[in-house]
Amino acid sequence: MPSQLTITHLSHDIAARKSFVSYVWSDDPGKRLGLEVPFGTALDDVEPAARSALAALSAELRSADVRLP
Repeated sequence: MPSQLTITHLSHDIAARKSFVSYVWSDDPGKRLGLEVPFGTALDDVEPAARSALAALSAELRSADVRLP
């Protein structure tokens, strides 16, 4: 069964005009992740915004060049 990510927080930094979601893995609560979502994301819109942020991170990681210094 695949891991389930639970959205635990939605926060807004008014001064920086940024919003963030926090996730925790259902099968390993020690694994956590925080990603930026569009500023002012409402609770009703947090799930699609969080999915979009995860998709963007996944695409970025797929294209990353991983190497030793």
